[in-house]
Amino acid sequence: WIEQQPSKLWVRGSNPLGRAIKIMSKLSIITILIGFLSSTVLLKAENVYDLFATGQKEEAINVLKKIVKTDSNLDAKYILGLLYNDASSINLCKIDDFCIDENESNYKKAYEIFLDLYENDNDPRAAYAIGEYYDNHWVFWPNYKKAFKYYLFAAERGVPEAQYNVANMYEFGDGVKKDLVQSVRWYLQCNKSSLCGAGKEGIDDLIAELSSEELDYALSLVEDTIEEVDIRITAARSIVVQ
Repeated sequence: WIEQQPSKLWVRGSNPLGRAIKIMSKLSIITILIGFLSSTVLLKAENVYDLFATGQKEEAINVLKKIVKTDSNLDAKYILGLLYNDASSINLCKIDDFCIDENESNYKKAYEIFLDLYENDNDPRAAYAIGEYYDNHWVFWPNYKKAFKYYLFAAERGVPEAQYNVANMYEFGDGVKKDLVQSVRWYLQCNKSSLCGAGKEGIDDLIAELSSEELDYALSLVEDTIEEVDIRITAARSIVVQ
């Protein structure tokens, strides 16, 4: 199995003992936006999508902020949070308050946007982003207990990356009491999504440590009705073509 980064930033423990994540490429936000274009770029940029694609980043951000303010659009707000988070790597540091200096994104602002989405709109994508901050981010002090809280919220609402991370934290006891039944349960839950690729074979070492009753219980907790939530910017495509 090949280690890979399938999301905005990172999935913890990416490849322990074959607990695989399917191979996916991690593209920058600008690359993804441009990739949505048809073969011919419109000469007159009229929306966020075209403005970004034609290099008019500041104008695109102004339109995006207006959509957030006037329409209360959750996808637009989520994209804005991603842009603040990735500002330094996609050359937005000269625009407004997107960076705190020439080389550092305004992560505090990104965090505030995600926290607002989580607290006021129960957005699982935002919960996952906050979990990443507490789990693996050089600006924030690690707090595995808080990371687990936000990952679990997102996992229960269909974010596969969060399901994987919750399984990993239960497996190793990071931020939560070690529990192999719950670990197996969440690995198998993730396996129902398009993200995870190992199946039971990828966790056979964990399954071997469970009794038949414990395994049956873990399997009984796996839900077929959880709808998968895509945390990548592609999930919010509709907003950039308004």
